[in-house]
Amino acid sequence: MTGYLSIVQEWRSKAINLSDAGIKFEVLPASRSHSVYTVVGFAWPIFGFFFLVLLCTTGWFSLEPLLFFPSLVFAALFFAHLLASFLESNLLTSWLRPWRNGQPLIFYRRFIRVETAVDKDETQVVSVWVGQRRILTSAVSELHLTFLGTLEIKSRAVSGGNSSEIVPDVVARLPLSCLDLEKQKRLIALFEAACPGLSINKRLRDRLASPVVRGQMLLQMLGALIITFALFDVSYATALWLTMLRSYYGAQLLLRAPGAAETEFFMAQIVARAPASRVGTLEVKNAQESEQEGALKLYEGAETLRTHPFPLSWAYRALFSNKNSQAQLAAIRAETLFCLGRKEEALALLKEAIEASPSGFRTELTYARYLAALGRKAEAVKVMQTVLEKHKDVLLPRLYEMGLNDSDSRRREIYQASMKELDEQVFGTEPAWPPGGERPIMEMWRRDDLEFLYQLLLETKAK
Repeated sequence: MTGYLSIVQEWRSKAINLSDAGIKFEVLPASRSHSVYTVVGFAWPIFGFFFLVLLCTTGWFSLEPLLFFPSLVFAALFFAHLLASFLESNLLTSWLRPWRNGQPLIFYRRFIRVETAVDKDETQVVSVWVGQRRILTSAVSELHLTFLGTLEIKSRAVSGGNSSEIVPDVVARLPLSCLDLEKQKRLIALFEAACPGLSINKRLRDRLASPVVRGQMLLQMLGALIITFALFDVSYATALWLTMLRSYYGAQLLLRAPGAAETEFFMAQIVARAPASRVGTLEVKNAQESEQEGALKLYEGAETLRTHPFPLSWAYRALFSNKNSQAQLAAIRAETLFCLGRKEEALALLKEAIEASPSGFRTELTYARYLAALGRKAEAVKVMQTVLEKHKDVLLPRLYEMGLNDSDSRRREIYQASMKELDEQVFGTEPAWPPGGERPIMEMWRRDDLEFLYQLLLETKAK
């Protein structure tokens, strides 16, 4: 108890001595690379939200994503800056004080504040501020750098003495890598000057003396530049993707729903892009010919973008080298080609999509519908049989197979075999216990599926 009272008296005497001195604050800012990592890290999900909004709406169709995508990136960075500033703000720190003990939630632009007292020509470090947590430098007993790079500031003062037998308590934990190497050295030097006899563990001393750390700082700055470039690159790739999807959608819209309100926009866009010598020709053609030619122009424009991307775009190559993305894009292109009447090209693209992504069966269903539309029902049946070899617990391919067979006896065989297999794979023994606990088939049907099946059933009934 005597040791504790002596420490308290020492602090009080220092406070009295410093009361007449001028108090100054110096902010040790976080490194630029750390600030960039932080703001870009928050910008990624914000930009993802922007992308989802554009993907789910059509109000932006009059704009060109390839022209305004840098604006989206800067907007994402701006909102990320506001979010990071709020997360390290004094307001949020005070709200979270019961849980964070005054330390900020993140370190973004500022790391700590150093409080110094200037009396005549003498400058003395009084304390350091970590967010709203004030730590007297005279009370610090040990600086310990953990294996994960966290600086632990420890003190024996709250334990009642400075005996080496007393295990010091951790009063603050700081991510030291947030500072540049020079700032790290200066911070430790300030503690050593203000705390005679300060204990510093070997890992911390080795870090400050190691020439490798300087290289690590350079690598961090290089990494910050790379992730910033990656954000712009991904935004370019997604803008290109949206532009292509808009063109494929517009081509299908002109051919499948020529009376839709958006067709006027796409036709106006085609006329605006046509050479002056072609504008009059487009306007005098009848509606059907104009829509057919307009759809072809949109498809060709999307293909030009797909085959001539920016050569330095890493994100575009990564996006379209993915087999699932390739399969999705091939299916969209095939659907557009089929509407344009280029049916064999559409079938070839669907084969590519099936080979690129063989796990699902949605593309196979489209392939079967196209084969049936060309009168090649036997091939469509074989496609469904191949699907059922891999997916025994689904209903829709079984209905396709039944509808594509013209023989009533063969349909009954398919029905009986299907019910037997579905009982084994899905339903189990009936009745189920407890009552009402029957297992259903969870399967997504689309309008194309229903339309195709209805056409098969109605044609059969008409016979």
